[in-house]
Amino acid sequence: MATLHTLKEMATDFMKLERFDGGNFIRWQRMIHFLLVSLQVAYVLNTPKPKETEDETIAETRKWHKFEHDDEICKGHMLNAMSDALFDIYQGVPTTRELWEKLETKYMKEDATKF
Repeated sequence: MATLHTLKEMATDFMKLERFDGGNFIRWQRMIHFLLVSLQVAYVLNTPKPKETEDETIAETRKWHKFEHDDEICKGHMLNAMSDALFDIYQGVPTTRELWEKLETKYMKEDATKF
């Protein structure tokens, strides 16, 4: 029951995050990364996707499915933390890693020039 309470608290805290609208990218990125680490899914940002093969073991199949699920969780949280306009632009990016890299490429440089 304590886990359920913790997940509810995290969801409530997450809703308090300001949605990313193109400004303060570095802060937003750190907050999202912390959330993904807390959910134990941040590994998809820097871990290659397991290859799916025809002769894979059950353990390999489970690993592939877990990665797919965790990638979708990450991407969903990232998109949910964006303004509607940015959500519309980035919703079609296929993986969390690609989304993370696209956002860094576009907004990291803009954010850094403000300091």
